Amino acid sequence: MRLIGDIILFAVVAIGLGIGSAYFAVNHADRFGLFQIGPWHAWPDAAGPDVNPYSRADQARRGSLKLASGEGIAFVATTDDTGTPLDGACQYRVEGSELPSRIWTLTLISQAGELIDNPSNRYSLHSQDVARVNGRIFDIVTGPDIMGGNWLQSAANMRFKLVLRLYETPHTSGGGYSEINLPSIVRTGCQ
Repeated sequence: MRLIGDIILFAVVAIGLGIGSAYFAVNHADRFGLFQIGPWHAWPDAAGPDVNPYSRADQARRGSLKLASGEGIAFVATTDDTGTPLDGACQYRVEGSELPSRIWTLTLISQAGELIDNPSNRYSLHSQDVARVNGRIFDIVTGPDIMGGNWLQSAANMRFKLVLRLYETPHTSGGGYSEINLPSIVRTGCQ
């Protein structure tokens, strides 16, 4: 009788560990292949034929589609340069120089990955419509108060993410990402 009890206990523990580890792997697949430059992080190998099965399951669960290495790469920032989470009640300056891509976009989204509704209907900026200083340096401001120029509105009552997508960059197939000079994110004030 004790042998049957031990077998049942072993089966319950094994099934629990199997299901628990699979659940953890699928729900934390974004930690596999993470690449970071300052506050920006990306997953260069999150798409394509060689993607790991956990990342594929995570993308299917979220309904997201990552850029393949030949298309470009998306960098996400959830903190500023000091490591402080991005807060919608604060104003941030995103400053950088020309990026190595045919075109790039910067989008401000909620922590859940959704666009934040705003009266200006401006949800992102791209390299073709950003005003530059001296022809090369761009300066984008995020914040809850309406302003002109290179500005993206945040919601004052929530944290947000910045997504920088580089399309048709020469840094594909996992090489040279550390050589990219990504924009700085500096908090300039809060409400």
